[in-house]
Amino acid sequence: MGLKSWFTTGEWNGERSTSPNDDWLAGKWDDFVTGRGKSGKTISKQNALTISGVYAAVKVYSDAISSLPVHIMRETGSTKEKYKKHPVYPLLSREPNKLMTVNTFRQIVVPELLLWGNSFSIIEFHKGSFRPKSLLPVHPSKVEVDIIEGVLVYTIKMENSDDIILDQSNVLHFRGQGDTVIGKSVIDCAKENLELGAAAEEFGNRFFGNGASMSGVLQTDEKLSDKAFNNLKNSFNDSNGGLANASKPLILEEGLKYQPISIPPDNAQFLETRRFNIEDVARWFNLPPDKLKDLSRATFSNLEQQDLNFVRHSLMPYVISIEQELTRKLLRETEKRSVWFEMNLDGLLRGDIKTRTESYRTLFNIGAMSANEIRARENMNPFEGGDARYVPMNLGKVDEEGNNQPQTEAIEPDENQLT
Repeated sequence: MGLKSWFTTGEWNGERSTSPNDDWLAGKWDDFVTGRGKSGKTISKQNALTISGVYAAVKVYSDAISSLPVHIMRETGSTKEKYKKHPVYPLLSREPNKLMTVNTFRQIVVPELLLWGNSFSIIEFHKGSFRPKSLLPVHPSKVEVDIIEGVLVYTIKMENSDDIILDQSNVLHFRGQGDTVIGKSVIDCAKENLELGAAAEEFGNRFFGNGASMSGVLQTDEKLSDKAFNNLKNSFNDSNGGLANASKPLILEEGLKYQPISIPPDNAQFLETRRFNIEDVARWFNLPPDKLKDLSRATFSNLEQQDLNFVRHSLMPYVISIEQELTRKLLRETEKRSVWFEMNLDGLLRGDIKTRTESYRTLFNIGAMSANEIRARENMNPFEGGDARYVPMNLGKVDEEGNNQPQTEAIEPDENQLT
């Protein structure tokens, strides 16, 4: 199977390796843990999403980044503007390739970045203009990265054809935190903590599956045969196990006694363990706990501030990294001084209507914003004359150079009109 059948209906013109490495499972990306952790659970990049906290964290980032408009900006003198006529603009605003929308593309890229520490997309170029024409995401497990003569070289492992070898100019590489050119997965760093959380969730499932009651022992002074033992065990489980049999009276015969061997999980800090797991996942993914639906410490007064902290301290590092990689790989060297990619965070940074109104009023009264600029922020159409800006000095009009225009002389009233 070639790259063409995997990703796109267009023609692939990338270089193919003549000596594929069959032992790719021993490469840099095959770093799965095969042994069990201290909790008895094994967490890898594949099954980490089975932990509710991890799933929620990945979804929060994916949904947030997928909702951000991506623009190509151009500097024109002392101002900047959207460069919608740039030939690369449609790739990040409408369709990165023939198989998916921009939103789908980001929903693939962001989870890979979070769970694997790296996200890779092949950049396919037009043959004539050498401008990027499609972005083709490749799963990190199929990519090996090497440094050869100071250049990053990416080897993409194909299932039924030769490997594809590309240099760094042909691969969009979003990288997570790490101390090399390869990002390190949060899952690898947080492995032991996440395994504890997975063990707690499995314990909870088994606990409620057994009728929300901890295990105990049946005692008797009589000696039971193997057949009698199995009959007793099956009969007891059938009549008392599971949620449907919870709280039913326990009927024992022939001198049997039931002795609990543990205490209920609330007394055993089971719920506290699960809550700690959510808080721990939030720390690993640098998220406010309320983003993972832990509202135990959230109030209406601090939720908005936590949302702003999420944008500034959690989301912003990823946004900057993505912007820089897009600018670095999708634009020509001659453009980069005055053209760049920018993700618009205004929608996420907006406060409630009262806060926004106070902010707009302040900016309007110092001549920093016009009425039409405010209306644009609120997705409202402009009106004629709304581009004028004003300052507090008798609300004098500000000209294009930012100077306060003098007021026209007041018209003296006719004395005859006053009588």
